[in-house]
Amino acid sequence: MVAVVTVVALMALLGWIDARCLADLARTPDADLRYFTRNTWALIIVMSFPIGPMLYLLYARDPRRYS
Repeated sequence: MVAVVTVVALMALLGWIDARCLADLARTPDADLRYFTRNTWALIIVMSFPIGPMLYLLYARDPRRYS
């Protein structure tokens, strides 16, 4: 039973991160996206779960956005 609860909690956390990345992608201007278009990044986030959100956070956003 503990294993089931742990797996469900982990999946909920990963789903929340996925949703936050998609929300950030929706708010990010096209000029600040690197390497791919908005639609391609959305597919990467959703289809390569849970690696997709990490790739988005590491590579998609322009670092000049935060300076």
